Amino acid sequence: MIHSMAKLLEPVTAGLAAARRLRRPGMMSLVSVLLLSACVQNPVTGKKDFLLVSEDWELQVGAQQYLPLRQAQGGDYVVDPGVEAYVQSVGQRLAAQSDRKLPYEFHVINDSSANAWALPGGKISINRGLLVQLQNESELAAVLGHEIVHAAAKHGARGQTRGIGLQLGVLTATVLGGREGYGQQAQVLSSVGAQLINSQYGQGAELEADRYGMTYMDRAGYDPQGAVELQRTFVKLSEGRPTDAFSRLFASHPPSEKRVQQNMATARTLGQGGDLGEREYQAAIAPLMRSRKAYEAFDKAQLAFQKKDTASATKLLRAAIRIEPREAHFHSLAGDIALSQKNLSSAKRSFDKAISLNDEFYYYYLQRGRINELQNNARAAQADYANSVKLLPTSAAQLSLGQYAERAGKEDVAKRYYAMAAQAQGADADKARAALMKLDPPVTQQTRLLVRQGLTSRGTFAVELINQTSRNIAGVQLGISAGEGTPQQVMMVRQAIPAGQSRVVDTGRRLTRPQSERMLVRILDARIQR
Repeated sequence: MIHSMAKLLEPVTAGLAAARRLRRPGMMSLVSVLLLSACVQNPVTGKKDFLLVSEDWELQVGAQQYLPLRQAQGGDYVVDPGVEAYVQSVGQRLAAQSDRKLPYEFHVINDSSANAWALPGGKISINRGLLVQLQNESELAAVLGHEIVHAAAKHGARGQTRGIGLQLGVLTATVLGGREGYGQQAQVLSSVGAQLINSQYGQGAELEADRYGMTYMDRAGYDPQGAVELQRTFVKLSEGRPTDAFSRLFASHPPSEKRVQQNMATARTLGQGGDLGEREYQAAIAPLMRSRKAYEAFDKAQLAFQKKDTASATKLLRAAIRIEPREAHFHSLAGDIALSQKNLSSAKRSFDKAISLNDEFYYYYLQRGRINELQNNARAAQADYANSVKLLPTSAAQLSLGQYAERAGKEDVAKRYYAMAAQAQGADADKARAALMKLDPPVTQQTRLLVRQGLTSRGTFAVELINQTSRNIAGVQLGISAGEGTPQQVMMVRQAIPAGQSRVVDTGRRLTRPQSERMLVRILDARIQR
């Protein structure tokens, strides 16, 4: 059977339309059952919400996409572990007051922009760049409490219900050129998690997160006035726009005078008193404040390198390393500069240093893998690419691993890597698609179907077929098996796939993520419609 994911909504929408036309009691009762099955009580507000995704879906999205999304934005801040431990302690103090018990986690992302976000399932991140803008622990509690409510009140799940789609089991990212922003940003906008953290929740959800976040602050013993002062600061910064440091935060959490007034009203209902925690906060983030100028120099060095001014970039980078020699990103940029100058030995030393300081960031392994490949050290290159993919699957690493597998005669392994790399965008994805077509040619020279596989939001194995031609493709026949040598299930796609569009074939079979990644999908037949 074949679906676009909008098909999941058809029983409800079709039933409603029919009920409006016919007004039959039996039909209306059926529609009522369908609607009630999708209405759940919001654990924070107590209201009924219309949701088409389950709590299992929320937990799965959070668990699967938390690490890759942090990696894509610069990785975790690890220079001084005490900073993250402090944020986690404040976060857990607030989470203990939440109306919904979730496996809450809190991490500090090593990025200079001011931002914070929450994934469904209670996975929360705050950027190093926002921490240095706050004044006290109460303001930090306001940020974290706000994000806790987004997770607890199912705001992400509510947004996903409005735009339900296939949750691919494998996330493949494209590394952006020019080292944009702090760290090595990677483009993962096609993932469910990235869509959630980069989209606006809407004014109602923002006010709801402010209100109940302040309630959690009050329960945890914090002064709710911190939330008022925080919003006042954000409104001033958004009006002046002196810097792009807050652009990502304001895009997903737009400040307004209405929010300030609403927070003031909420604070009056909660009463006065509670901890501001100014001394505690300043002591905890002192390492960030001491190294602030180092990161400012590094941000400028990145911009200079992006403009191919390596002399200025090198000078700024040396200043940054003198202030904070333990920051692995600084040594990573030194490696990139040396690599751009074709000084492989110097570049490798820099990435060796970066990995010795932080062995949990994908980009260092990706770049060292490239260097090892250029030095014809195949074994070391493959090990580095594999370590990189474990942290963040990128089309660059997957393409290289596919090429190594193909040269070793392991065509099935190569096809698997090429298929994953082909999910992304850019030159590496284009090369992967071409390599995949060569190993697994289409049924006819005119047929071009890109196959992607993964799990739906219901946990069932699905295959997405993307028509890359200018004509409709019909009569698609798929062979699906659990691996080489296992029985093959033949599925017929009865609807044509329009030119440039895609269709999702839902097998209805529930699998775990590892099982879904081992599945083999082949196109047995297909034809171009004239």
